[in-house]
Amino acid sequence: MRPGRGKSMVIETALEQFLEPDPSAGDLAQAQFEDIHLRFDRLERDMRMIAETIALHARYHLAVMPPLPQSRQREAILLGDQRFKLLAEQVDRRVRLGHPLMQETIDRLNSPARRDLEPTECEDTPDGSGRGCSNKAASEGVDQALSATVGENSSNISHFANAAASSTVHRDGSENKEPNSRLELSDSRPELNEESRVSQKRPLSKWRLILSVFFPFAAGYYLAYLFRTINASISPALASTFGLDAADTGLLASVYFLVFGLAQIPLGVLLDRFGPRRVQGVLLVIAAGGATLFGTASSFPELVLGRAMIGLGVAGALMAGLKAIVTWFPRERVALFNGCMIMLGSLGAVTATTPTEWLLEIIGWRDLFEILTIVTVAIGGLIYMVVPERTVGLETTASDRKPPSLRAIFLDPRFLRVAPLSAACIGSSWALHSLWASAWLADVEALDHQNRATQLFLMAICLSFGALFLGAMADRLRKRNISAEILLLGVAALFLGAELALILRVPLPSLLPWSVVSVAGAATVLSFAVIADYFPKEIAARANGALNLLHFGWAFAVQYGIGFVVGQWPAVDGRYPIVAYQYAFGISLAFQAAALIWFTLPWLGSLREQLSRSFTPPTAEHDDSAGLVRPPGDGPILEAHGSMEW
Repeated sequence: MRPGRGKSMVIETALEQFLEPDPSAGDLAQAQFEDIHLRFDRLERDMRMIAETIALHARYHLAVMPPLPQSRQREAILLGDQRFKLLAEQVDRRVRLGHPLMQETIDRLNSPARRDLEPTECEDTPDGSGRGCSNKAASEGVDQALSATVGENSSNISHFANAAASSTVHRDGSENKEPNSRLELSDSRPELNEESRVSQKRPLSKWRLILSVFFPFAAGYYLAYLFRTINASISPALASTFGLDAADTGLLASVYFLVFGLAQIPLGVLLDRFGPRRVQGVLLVIAAGGATLFGTASSFPELVLGRAMIGLGVAGALMAGLKAIVTWFPRERVALFNGCMIMLGSLGAVTATTPTEWLLEIIGWRDLFEILTIVTVAIGGLIYMVVPERTVGLETTASDRKPPSLRAIFLDPRFLRVAPLSAACIGSSWALHSLWASAWLADVEALDHQNRATQLFLMAICLSFGALFLGAMADRLRKRNISAEILLLGVAALFLGAELALILRVPLPSLLPWSVVSVAGAATVLSFAVIADYFPKEIAARANGALNLLHFGWAFAVQYGIGFVVGQWPAVDGRYPIVAYQYAFGISLAFQAAALIWFTLPWLGSLREQLSRSFTPPTAEHDDSAGLVRPPGDGPILEAHGSMEW
């Protein structure tokens, strides 16, 4: 017996070995097999989970993600390379720490506290998983790192990131696009009160949105259009009362566009910050004051000041409506609702023709502006009291990334491509329709007052229904993956052709080319839909304001410039010669043609490359993927395809 060991210890050890003998080899093998079986079960479960995840991810991108045009593929590839690197870093960290993200998410979803706060069932669609099963832990790694990295790069890539991150799909398969902030709102914004949470879970119905959001802002835009085009009807009365010539008439009409355009940028910032309800309600009070001053004016400077106040007061009518549509309605329906709003708003141009002529004969232009003052106050109160307030946090993004600045918007290559054409055509159309169409019909076509009012009325009808037609057509083309840029190009080409027919005095009924000129003014339906695809909705008002600034700035330049050019010829019996209008219209047409060429340059370059590849015989040294953009250290991500976009 060893020292230190007593007899009791020896007996205890012997009894333990007798009662609990060492496991046999068969028992050890059985235990090992059971352990291997459990490991295989876990491996099979993990493989099924991986396969299902890949399938859902592929279905989401193939069925939901919108196709990209050729001009945006470089941005997509560069952004994809950055995001893939971040993904690799996250995977490496998770693997090293032994902390599976999927298991962590499933455990949290199955926890009792989670069941009490969120729905018990989570659909496998992006919308269902986002709303019912948002995962803050999953987003804080990849999303924050991605936001920090992308924020240091160009605004183009950040805009594409927002656009790519905004696609969701409903349970019934219909596509919807919303910012990721709505998906992560319940976790990332714990300070939201209970009322905000209820408003998110119970969104407004479609008809309530139309009645309480769409129609009030459409009424405001109707008023803005009425004030914009009413000068064509009241200019003869103003000229006789105050002794105005062509230059004074052009200045009085164009100061509306000048103030309107200068207000677009600050109004865009205010709309993004305070929402369209408050901003538009306050602005219409200023418009009412301007209408009062204009109606009681006793001198030309008072007329100019009143007209400027009206322009400032209704400067946010269009942008506020567009902001409300982008905020409350699905992105794929933006073009359609834009068209409907502009159609209803352009009824103001209809009202400014024959109905205004009737009222002028009965009550005069001063009493007419008293009525407009009352209507302006009523519509402002309607917007402020009926439109629902913007829900707290709806316009905030999931990350803290600073939104692109105005400078980034103006320097965006896509904006620089579409803005000149949109401004040159739409601004010229507004300038012609609101003032110089009436002068042309009187001086060139020699129409009397009644026939001139009738033609202006028909032009306004064409403008109104043209907006609805363009919005419906853009919506239909979007479903076929055809961009609104194509339709915008077609409208611009028709507009240039109509102006050329007027200048060359082509033997056509004057109503035909002037109707095309009017419809071109409704192309804002298309250009704002294009801008909505370029930029995220958090800065939608600023982007729209930047484009609208160019619209109204060009309208001011064209309206005043035509008056200046026409005024260089002497008037004979109160009428200016045809050659004066031909020179003035021709200068405007030259700028529009230059903008059209600038807009089509990328397409012409792509067409030239495709033709050169088609007629170039393949050689052994020829690299079929030479035209592809390759990320560093990797092969081509996508192969070029001549008949489809990705």
